[in-house]
Amino acid sequence: MAGDNPPPEPSLPLALARAARRRCPRCGGGGLFRRWIEMADDCPTCKLHFERVAGYWLGAIAVNFTATAAAFLVLLVGWTVLAWPDVPWTWLLVVGVAVTIAAPIAFHPYSRLLWVALERRFSAHPHRGA
Repeated sequence: MAGDNPPPEPSLPLALARAARRRCPRCGGGGLFRRWIEMADDCPTCKLHFERVAGYWLGAIAVNFTATAAAFLVLLVGWTVLAWPDVPWTWLLVVGVAVTIAAPIAFHPYSRLLWVALERRFSAHPHRGA
């Protein structure tokens, strides 16, 4: 699949499923990350260029923040409900801080690819070959 003839745009569920597996949302190709947080500029399979404009990754930051906030909220509510009325607040704080630090790092590559999938699907600009 060369850049001259890009694959057809996948459905949103397929693109999101590919992103959740750390694959290119457009073609499903792998090898997108050199290290956990260092992403290639282009898909090695279909040549999709990821960072299309300056500030492009702000959407991925929003996706990552939302996932981190959701993880913290699930932890807070779940632990509180399960331990009520004797909630160990100190332990909840310690674990909550650890989750809030670890979750964005763990979710980083997924948030980037989920953002690519969402942006390509809902962008007002067509993506002919881009």
